Amino acid sequence: MERISQSQLAALIIMFQIGSTPLFLLGKDAGADAWIAVLIAMAAGLLLLLLTLCIHRLEPGKELMEIMNTYFGKYIGYVFGIAYFIYFSYQSVRNLREFGDLTNLYLLPRTPLPVLIGCLLLVAGYAVWHGIEVFGRITQILLPGICAMYGAFLIAIYATGLFDLHRIEPFLDHGVMKVIDAALPEVLLFPFGEMVLFLMFWKFADRKKHTFRTTALSYAGTGCFIILTNLFIAASLGPIAQISVAPFIQLVSQIQFASFVERLDPFVAALLFTGVFIKLTAYFFGAAFIGRHLVKADQRYIVVSVGVILLVGSLWFRSFMQHIWIGFEYNLKYHFPVFQIYLPALILIVMLLRSQLRANGSRRS
Repeated sequence: MERISQSQLAALIIMFQIGSTPLFLLGKDAGADAWIAVLIAMAAGLLLLLLTLCIHRLEPGKELMEIMNTYFGKYIGYVFGIAYFIYFSYQSVRNLREFGDLTNLYLLPRTPLPVLIGCLLLVAGYAVWHGIEVFGRITQILLPGICAMYGAFLIAIYATGLFDLHRIEPFLDHGVMKVIDAALPEVLLFPFGEMVLFLMFWKFADRKKHTFRTTALSYAGTGCFIILTNLFIAASLGPIAQISVAPFIQLVSQIQFASFVERLDPFVAALLFTGVFIKLTAYFFGAAFIGRHLVKADQRYIVVSVGVILLVGSLWFRSFMQHIWIGFEYNLKYHFPVFQIYLPALILIVMLLRSQLRANGSRRS
């Protein structure tokens, strides 16, 4: 069986959680207190993380599909498997379309969208084709450079005087309930609730006794980074951040040193594209793993089939704005809670009940 190290697992969690989150002002309904909304969502997301980690601890040698088959039986497990296959595929589709639209918008406006999406899909499919070990090494190599560049951008924003805390004062001006409403469930589910995907990856980690600590520390570090970027966006752009399509790119475009260091937005766009690539590939892996269990076919056939589904699905959205609107108005409110909260909670409850029944039966015998 393939294996990834704990450092590779940490890199994968960090890169996955970052994804495209710096692109947006998360919790913007809270206005200047958006960064506080992210803090609240991160704390709530820790409960969901503990839920999924408990599932893994009960069955450390199984991935999500195997767990569902074990505890729900072949037929109910199969139905749940189809549901999660659709969910993982749809999440990958969203990231794929995000990449294509952002590239069209900021870097290659004359290149047809299907060409951009097809090129990225080929790269992601190549990574999935070669397995989780190769993907783990890719994230481990990319992470230091990504962190260094984000750090350099934040320092540059502060050094050029764009950052001004007065733009987000006074704190909690509209009351704490407005901030909580902005945080839950939208920011909770994107990005913190998405850790349910790692029920497909923890099985492959070596030194499993360290998995809990590695996951928790990676989650906490990434959450602090997301809070920091939200704080910088809100304190640097002010009210403009709430109406901007890509506020972080807009913010970085305003950085100027002397008379020659300027127009840095293509670099931050490249960072975002890297995050989106890691995220869509991780979901591609999740869909391929479940697809392999559903149809009992060769992994390579599954990769090609899922790739075709993702290509067709990514071209379904009529525009970038429709893609964003559907995500925030429908998916985060009605669809994603089923897969990130309700089904994991049901799985854990059934696992605990069946474990208790087995324990009682053993004592009687």
